[in-house]
Amino acid sequence: MERKTGSRREAVRQAAALWVVRLDDASCSAADRAAFEAWRDESHEHEAAFEREAAAWARLERLRAMRPAAERPDRDLLAAERRAVLPSLSQSVWARGMAAAAVLALSVAGVTTFGGGTAYATAIGERRVVVLSDNSRIELNTNSKVVVRYRRGVREVRLVRGEAVFEAARDSRPFVVRADDAVMRADGVSELAVRLRADGATVTVKKGAVALDPEPAQPKDEMRLKAGVAAVYTAAGSRARAISEGEIDRVLAWRQGAIALNGQSLEQAVAEFNRYNRQQVRIVDPSITGLRLAGYFQTTEPRSFVDAVTSTFPVQASEDPDGDIRLSRRS
Repeated sequence: MERKTGSRREAVRQAAALWVVRLDDASCSAADRAAFEAWRDESHEHEAAFEREAAAWARLERLRAMRPAAERPDRDLLAAERRAVLPSLSQSVWARGMAAAAVLALSVAGVTTFGGGTAYATAIGERRVVVLSDNSRIELNTNSKVVVRYRRGVREVRLVRGEAVFEAARDSRPFVVRADDAVMRADGVSELAVRLRADGATVTVKKGAVALDPEPAQPKDEMRLKAGVAAVYTAAGSRARAISEGEIDRVLAWRQGAIALNGQSLEQAVAEFNRYNRQQVRIVDPSITGLRLAGYFQTTEPRSFVDAVTSTFPVQASEDPDGDIRLSRRS
């Protein structure tokens, strides 16, 4: 029985791999795509196998364009990759002999396939764009991680940490984003930014419409968010407000590698810069935390930010032996 089960699973893997290759071919016809949809909808196993093969294929195709990240890959991603990805790739009909290259690609790119889902992650100061098999896009900000699971009838992405922009492509299946206890559902072409915070999540809708639900265990009224609306979701409840295009641009300035300040306090600005840099800025004098700032700064240039602060306000900067920057009131 075990031999038959293993043979069947290998047959499903091989079929999924062949579909990935066929769909990637420019000569793929509408009839081919219809046949693929029929095959994929036959079972959850078919859909999960296809998503695994498609993710690995995409990584291999982009291997030559990749470069090593500045720091080590996420430990949990690397551990899962060693346990699950290598056996899957080595048994795949199209990937024999490419397992070592695939492991390198996965380690470099911060992506792991396991448990029917695929995890993508970024390091501190890193940004990454991920294109999914249905042409949906995920843009990850610094120190962020998502897990993608395409189950039968739903496309689901969980934001594990950090911040990301999700661009849902048109598809018959809803696109669901989970962040903490918040559940966001896009039924059409939509673009939304989600950021996890200590007390919940913030959601900014740039395009389309999104339904914001809590987890089923916490029944509350559904909130419909349209383009130009931002919402904050916490355990205490949700609240939404309309925001301008300019404010949306400031929220998403990180996509251009920038931080846009518009009246934030020095304490808030420092916390934002510290998300992107290993060199941390620390306020050692509480009397300056409330200073208000405005400006456009590069995320990975804390020294330029500090120079702007010290030249505008009565603030002085000093550097610790470990390289961190300390801010205090100038005497």
